[in-house]
Amino acid sequence: MLDAFDLKILALWQQRGDIGPVEMGEAIHLSASQCSRRMAALKKAGHVRGFHAVLDPAAVGVGLMAYVLLTMKSHSPEAAEAFRTRIMELDEVMECHKLTGEADLILKVATRDLASFNQLLSHRILAAPEVATARSSIILDEVKSTTALPIRV
Repeated sequence: MLDAFDLKILALWQQRGDIGPVEMGEAIHLSASQCSRRMAALKKAGHVRGFHAVLDPAAVGVGLMAYVLLTMKSHSPEAAEAFRTRIMELDEVMECHKLTGEADLILKVATRDLASFNQLLSHRILAAPEVATARSSIILDEVKSTTALPIRV
């Protein structure tokens, strides 16, 4: 069971994944040793999947991001696993989620430019034998983007 201090640690970690126990303790009014113990316990219990740096896309050569809605030809477990294996090998695919509704999957992709997006879509995604159709939407502007889950303390 998570208490208020655990929730404060998780909330602050979402803002600053690089924070250590001393700074954490100062921020949530606990000793560094208590924070260290709690932080280790939260990691061990699986409350934290990992820590990542958030990069500036333009600074690393990513000039185009898009969402791609896919409809699959088959929903068999074999087809799903084959597509999963294929999609895991594509570095440009940042996210892949199964959906309810009209489309079966949604991909979030990042590429260098329109030509590389066209190459990815035409030759690597639509060429997959499991894919029936794809509809894409290019992201024009990032209004809000976060990985932070809503935590109420």
